Amino acid sequence: MKIFDRFVNKELQNNIKDKNKLKPALFLDRDGVIIKDCHYIKNPKDVELEDHAFELINFVKSCDWFIVVVTNQSGISKGILDWNSYKRVTKRMIDLFGGDNPFAAIYANGVSSDIFNNEWRKPSPGMINYSINDFPIDLSQSIIIGDRITDIQAGAKANLFSAFHVLTGHGKIEREKI
Repeated sequence: MKIFDRFVNKELQNNIKDKNKLKPALFLDRDGVIIKDCHYIKNPKDVELEDHAFELINFVKSCDWFIVVVTNQSGISKGILDWNSYKRVTKRMIDLFGGDNPFAAIYANGVSSDIFNNEWRKPSPGMINYSINDFPIDLSQSIIIGDRITDIQAGAKANLFSAFHVLTGHGKIEREKI
């Protein structure tokens, strides 16, 4: 069984002028941060951007930062959705930004928290740490935004500069844990 998925924006990757010059990245959780959390979303017709996600991502893109999505998708290992559904939802999310894909990379973990020793599942920093294999990212100057404590923990374990917890998605329920 496939446990993770990795999408890299090859056009962006090929157009990096100085591959040795590190720059910051904005790491974003997908459900509840970029798109509205629909609890195991599998239908692309249900994809709706969170308020201000469009403006935030376009602003960060204009600052010449990398934008990287790191998302746990435990519904895959639970049999609620499959990788094809996940990819259709993710494609719809990208399409909602129009024009060029703003994301440098999208990393997804498809295993539930029941399975131990999974270095890709947040709160493990595996997806964040792997991103430096694909792009010249300065983790010490990077930021993560998430709606769950596991997003914030992953950022801390990766030694990111800062983390922001939002009240969208699971944010209101998880705020007490932060």
